[in-house]
Amino acid sequence: MSTFGADVEQVWPTVEGDSRPLTKFGRKLLEKCTDLQKPAGGPVDIAEFINRSTEFPLTFGVESVRVSRQPTARHARIASQISSVYPVIHERTLGLYLQYLEHKCQWGNSVERPVYQKLSLCGLVQRLLEKRCASFFARHDKFLLLTGETGASGFEPIGSTKETAPLVLEHVLSYDDIKLSALLSVSSHTEFINEGERANCGRVTHDRRTLEPEGVIMGLIGARLSRRNLMEFQDIVIARPQNTPENGYGMGLDEPATTQAEDYRRLWRNFYESRDSLYTGVSIDHQRFGVSRNKQDIFDNLVMKRRYAISFDMLLLEAQARAQEAGKQAYIHVVGFGLGVWKVAPQQERIFLETFEQRIRELDKRLSHIGVVHFSWFSLTDCGGLHNGAVIKTDGHPAGGIRVHISKRNPAQKLSSPEHENMLLVVSYAWDGNALPGNEFWMKMLKSTGDSSTACSTLITELHNPHINTEYCNGNNLHIASPELGVLHIAEYARHVLQKDSH
Repeated sequence: MSTFGADVEQVWPTVEGDSRPLTKFGRKLLEKCTDLQKPAGGPVDIAEFINRSTEFPLTFGVESVRVSRQPTARHARIASQISSVYPVIHERTLGLYLQYLEHKCQWGNSVERPVYQKLSLCGLVQRLLEKRCASFFARHDKFLLLTGETGASGFEPIGSTKETAPLVLEHVLSYDDIKLSALLSVSSHTEFINEGERANCGRVTHDRRTLEPEGVIMGLIGARLSRRNLMEFQDIVIARPQNTPENGYGMGLDEPATTQAEDYRRLWRNFYESRDSLYTGVSIDHQRFGVSRNKQDIFDNLVMKRRYAISFDMLLLEAQARAQEAGKQAYIHVVGFGLGVWKVAPQQERIFLETFEQRIRELDKRLSHIGVVHFSWFSLTDCGGLHNGAVIKTDGHPAGGIRVHISKRNPAQKLSSPEHENMLLVVSYAWDGNALPGNEFWMKMLKSTGDSSTACSTLITELHNPHINTEYCNGNNLHIASPELGVLHIAEYARHVLQKDSH
């Protein structure tokens, strides 16, 4: 039983797939996806790739992480890594993206409608990939644009008639967009330049015996709860000035909307399958409703859990797919994304770990190629069935179950134990929904976060960059992580859903 009671203990999402019916609008957009062609995956022209990178308008934080600086003997392998890149979302997020576009086309203002009405589903994903800042961080939204322009704040008016250049919807993401892009990941194989410790600063490790030479890298984005009334705060924190009928809160799951605010809240009620709460309607019970850093706020532990579950499913299913393709067992390095400066409630780490364990148990036999899940740099070392050395038994697993480790481990550290030999290292890192991979890396802040240190130890600043890896890191190469179907290209997934929906 969950520490937080029966309501929070409920398993969500189910493994049987997203059962929400498609609207006429959503079905039309999904039908357009069925004809998309997955990139052929043929030989990548390394020289052409390097040339595109030299044309990127910003200076790299360090040069050692660029493909042009890697040994030519590795170029053939790096070409394969370049073509292994794709963006990925959970299947429930796919439904959310469709509803978001419908909402903006129906309820959007004079600034929003011209932008969203021309977008396909994959066009929206492309927008989320390429319209983000290079850097975007800190409480006051310090930013660096691809034009080289810098500044702080000014993002709240984007998408309204009060927006001002250069922060305008046509060229950058609004806060509504950023909330969506926080549910989007990019994954691929990569070289590891060093072990990936926080202060590595792009150091090249020449003694390759101390690190894994390559593996899978995946950026995951936590809930940015440090900005009041924006992004996930709107769903997870119940606040007096925010959670009011005037802001669209308090309606039933299927209650029709009559205002823009009500329809926007409908999107997120449907996504989390949880009724919105009015501030006057709930109180702290230390079960579903917990304490928050601001003593006037109430923290919704259930919705926080569901936000985590979406990310954990993506990581587990993606690791399973990559390891199965490689014919190996995956060794997953898990970091506490969203548990740093964005955290606002003391119970978040426990919710994180409880949810992760439940998703492993729920996905069960679908994780036959997951060998180890290693939680790195967590303060809790014993939570439910998770402790260092534990085994979570899963049906039909070749080793009887998935081994758990909890300790302080550097991401690309050598898997030196005999039982880990020949495993595929899958590293997760804490990314940001409004920044290119590396984030602070682009402002020469190389050891400030896990995002920048990952950029200094892998090839993500080029491989996961939609302006450089244009053929593979793009909306038309979207993949869907489905507990029922695995990880599929959007065209294949769309055909399956439409066929199922027609019966």
